[in-house]
Amino acid sequence: MAANARFSSLASQCKNLSALEIAAVSGAKKFLSQRPIQKIINGLWRGDIVFWETLSINSAKKPRKYNRNHADLFCRLRVPLYLKVFETLFFAVFLALYYAVLVHRDFHRVTVPEVLLYIWIASFAYDEFADWVDAGQTSFYASDFWWTWDISIVVVGMIFCVLRVVGLSSDSRDTIDLAYDVLGLEALFLVPRIFSLLSLNRYFGTLIPCLKEMTKDFIKFLSLVVILYLGFLTTFVLLARDQIKPTEMSWILIKVFFGSSYLGFDIAKEISPFFGPPVMLIFVSLTNILLVTSLISLLSNSLSKVLDHARDEYLFIYSVYVLEASSSNRLTYFLPPLNLIPLCIRPFRLILPSERLRGARIVLLKATHLPFVGAIWCYEQLVDAHKRDSRAMSFNGPQMPLPSKKGLRLAVNTPRLLMADPQAVPNSPGRMQQASRPHTRVGPTEPDPQLKTLVLKLTRQVEHLSEMVSQLQEQREVTTAA
Repeated sequence: MAANARFSSLASQCKNLSALEIAAVSGAKKFLSQRPIQKIINGLWRGDIVFWETLSINSAKKPRKYNRNHADLFCRLRVPLYLKVFETLFFAVFLALYYAVLVHRDFHRVTVPEVLLYIWIASFAYDEFADWVDAGQTSFYASDFWWTWDISIVVVGMIFCVLRVVGLSSDSRDTIDLAYDVLGLEALFLVPRIFSLLSLNRYFGTLIPCLKEMTKDFIKFLSLVVILYLGFLTTFVLLARDQIKPTEMSWILIKVFFGSSYLGFDIAKEISPFFGPPVMLIFVSLTNILLVTSLISLLSNSLSKVLDHARDEYLFIYSVYVLEASSSNRLTYFLPPLNLIPLCIRPFRLILPSERLRGARIVLLKATHLPFVGAIWCYEQLVDAHKRDSRAMSFNGPQMPLPSKKGLRLAVNTPRLLMADPQAVPNSPGRMQQASRPHTRVGPTEPDPQLKTLVLKLTRQVEHLSEMVSQLQEQREVTTAA
């Protein structure tokens, strides 16, 4: 019963996932790095394999090979390669608006760059929510390395919007100043997110898993550090109860932990004339020597483990992004910030049938994304023209049909040919080789007696087997006729 329950739970979790998506969720890095799997991933990345070929009310999601003559050009908006380019441009504009709002702070009104920044934050938040819904499972959505950065960008942006509105409505300069300080934290996540394109590079794609594993080990090791820190902090606070405040003591111990050992020795006697110096010596020795050395060794071990499978780690990150970008079940995919436009027709779901609403979304997509599709069409035309020019300017000359390398079909008793003289067979391989080689010896060459005996023995065995086969065939014909 327990096994059936676990199987049912696993089946429910993988209900809406494909085989490749299940491999990504389970961390099957070795499987995803296999060459046949990578051929499929590369086909999805370039758009050679598509899930949506037409853009109509009756379109259905089905994997197929891309056919330019039959496919709708607006379906090229779903290609992960183009999605990554448009995503990078979106974050570049996001960062420009971010700097424009922070450089020119206005404490009295909302400026135009600030309005655009609100639109960018809202569209990005809605796009992340849609990606989470399309993923089907939270585990598949969280398999991407950048999901924590995306959620942090949305959370910080929403906190800024709330504080900004509260500050302007209450005319509180301190609240507005706090809102801009919160917005300043956005750069911690926004700047690295722009350069997420580098994670598709083999070198940086290997370093990112290293950073991820090292962060996990550091957080686990940090629990031991916190326990020891709390013990020493309690001791020092009680020893220096009349001289140093608890907040000051906590900062002093933090500075000592990060290398300022002299600071701890200077105030050791102020903490306690008798127990201060020896306890501080134990704290410094334990933290700066033992714990730091153990932490460095632990992180070095994590780094070496990941680098031992560098190719698998890189291909795993690459595969996860491609699968997330191409696994959407939505027929119409709007790029941010244009994804906020379909929200205007969403209330009509209460009065219009789903077919008409789906048709309206298709018309809206074609009206708003025509420039993006035009850019994709121009790029693909340039790539095709470059390929044609490279073939036309080739200096290899006309391609001649190669002679057939298929040898002659020989009889069953071919071993007899080994006893024959190569000169007796015209145009034989032996004769051609002799004609092409310089003659270093004069006179015919005698075959090896042992080889000759072996060939004769094999020939007799082949003939005997041929006779047995013919006899069996005759007996079968007689039995059939009877």
